[in-house]
Amino acid sequence: MVGRAIATRLAQLGGWEIIGIARKSHAVPGLRWLQLDLTDAGACRRELGALAAVTHLFYAARYDHPEGATESVDINAAMLANVVNALAAGGTLAHVNAVHGSKYYGHQLGPLKLPMEESDPRAAGANFYFQQEDFLRDAARRRGFSYTIVRPHTFCSPAADTPRSIGLAIAVYATIQRELGLPLDFPGNDRAFRARTQFTDLALLARAIAWMATGPRCANEAFNIVNGDNPSWSELWRGFAAWFGIKAGAPRAFTLAQYMTGKQDVWDGLVRRHALRASRLDALVVWPYAAYVFKPEWDIISSMAKAQARGFNETVATPAMFARQFERYRAEKIIP
Repeated sequence: MVGRAIATRLAQLGGWEIIGIARKSHAVPGLRWLQLDLTDAGACRRELGALAAVTHLFYAARYDHPEGATESVDINAAMLANVVNALAAGGTLAHVNAVHGSKYYGHQLGPLKLPMEESDPRAAGANFYFQQEDFLRDAARRRGFSYTIVRPHTFCSPAADTPRSIGLAIAVYATIQRELGLPLDFPGNDRAFRARTQFTDLALLARAIAWMATGPRCANEAFNIVNGDNPSWSELWRGFAAWFGIKAGAPRAFTLAQYMTGKQDVWDGLVRRHALRASRLDALVVWPYAAYVFKPEWDIISSMAKAQARGFNETVATPAMFARQFERYRAEKIIP
């Protein structure tokens, strides 16, 4: 999801020869693809070592994990090291950008000092971000390249083939509520409904990453990148309901993963009547991810002051971002 946005941005800028790496091959016009398992150090040395004159690595990979499960620190750290070591051996690697996130600060653990700033201490507990950051700092010093780290929050993309998507979860849920003649109740308690939160539009993130990777003032630094506003769900919810033409409901103590159980027949009826793309609800959206996003009962706000001071001043209005996503889902026949 993130890599595709970065590749799109680099293609827009021109002057880049872009090589994508994935475990499965992807047919994307203008991009060269390598099918590669990043956990295989030997394969990385063979395949990446054969590439000539690679100057920049944009690293947005994560090892697969079930939603809610602890992510492996060792495997994620090894994956990055396998790629960097293979590319750095060629002698042309100039910069590495790694995509992390605001879990660096521990936003998921409970209330914390706000706004979150890049100079804040690491959160308690294990996190592969920490090991990757330490590796990049050391490898950059030893091998002579620079690095940057980006810390977004709640990626938002209009892509309809990304099931871990809060925009898609909202759109499908609202569509089902409209079909059932029910209001758009918020799947969480009142504290979560009124807590301030934040999002990162993927196109904004990609523009920021390209800026970071080519700006000398950004070298060897980490940057928060978020839309720049901090709406509460209560502020967004009425607009969501209006877009789908239903009544805005109230906070309710339920999870979408449980609520969607048994709704496949409702969805199949919508698909037939509106000639939508055939899909299973449990594959279209990762519903436990939606529960994770709606759960926090405390404000989550990242400072953009550091990026702004270095010259990146772009912002995105979150309500308009969600509206664009909903329009895209409708255009692609995901929702009616």
